[in-house]
Amino acid sequence: MRMTAIISEYNPFHNGHLYQAKIARQETGADLIVAIMSGTFTQRGEPAFTDKWSRAQAAVASGEIDLVLELPFYYAVQRADRFALGGVTIAETIGAHTLSFGSECGEVTPFITAASENHEANPRYQELLQQGLAQGLSSATAASQAFQAMTTTLDLTTPNNTLGYYYARAASSIALHTTKRIGSGYHDLSVGDVMSATAIRAYYTKHQSLIGLPEATAETLQDAVFASFDTYYPFIRHRLLTTSLADLTQFNGMDASLAPRLVDGARQHDSFEGFMSCVKTRRYTRTSLQRTLIYLLTSTMKREIDGLPFDQIDYVRPLAFNEIGRTALRQIKQRVPIISTFEKHPWLIKESQVTAAYAVPLALYQQLEEHRRFAYFSGKVSR
Repeated sequence: MRMTAIISEYNPFHNGHLYQAKIARQETGADLIVAIMSGTFTQRGEPAFTDKWSRAQAAVASGEIDLVLELPFYYAVQRADRFALGGVTIAETIGAHTLSFGSECGEVTPFITAASENHEANPRYQELLQQGLAQGLSSATAASQAFQAMTTTLDLTTPNNTLGYYYARAASSIALHTTKRIGSGYHDLSVGDVMSATAIRAYYTKHQSLIGLPEATAETLQDAVFASFDTYYPFIRHRLLTTSLADLTQFNGMDASLAPRLVDGARQHDSFEGFMSCVKTRRYTRTSLQRTLIYLLTSTMKREIDGLPFDQIDYVRPLAFNEIGRTALRQIKQRVPIISTFEKHPWLIKESQVTAAYAVPLALYQQLEEHRRFAYFSGKVSR
């Protein structure tokens, strides 16, 4: 069975995702499309639009995704290189032949070429990186600028190209495939048939209506509960205002300079946007701050993250699948253990805690039964 993997968030699964999956299936000759999907919090440090089970079911309902595996929290809420390495590791571990990703570039060769150039090992790159950091730039911005100064191979100022580059850096045994992103860009809020996930979420917030989604996906999500940072800010604020500075610095992403800044912001602002406007700087970007706040919300400590093997995985966990996906799981379990229900794996214990951090502010108390949850089986292939 020829398997193509897509590392995803599906936040939510929209028409652009449907297009990518269709093209990936056609151009890679895949018998199966497996999505390796973030759970309850995303790479940019945001609460997922709705819970992982609903998003996984919605992806399979589209007819183009056959199997959804969970990208563990430790991989999912990370900077781009670690996010990519974790996802690629899972794709290679399960025996996927090809990794497909969307990009602004639309051609796979520039990614492979840029990855082979290995600019990060060049002393000049390190010099430019340090210059950017000394100017107060975030690590991501400084790295992007240093990279652009050394090559014209690939534009890393765009989010999908950046992830694609790190996928290429991480890949060892898997072939790469990319489709050119169609419709709106990541931050584009324009309305149309193919919208960004950001635009879909913004439209829902304003109009309480889902647009830009495949019909079957929209039907699956019609009764879902949708999240935003506004719901979580009171819980984050409480944690900031009731925890000592010494203890705050033990959370991942928190340093001695940032902790008092966040506490001061929490004292002054009762809205999340007001708080973020107060605390963000060129050094502390919105994305990096959001990830730190999610670590705070989920009680994720530095000691948990330090030394994590981002290039190793000893289990996979299915969230949803159809009949083809079920057949693939039989193949996958010959390579790596499949955990369908909660077991005493330390990462799954963490997933239970993370789910609680996501569910309680939304009053989704039934989701606290994470350890009893089975993957969704559609029982059919709709395409």
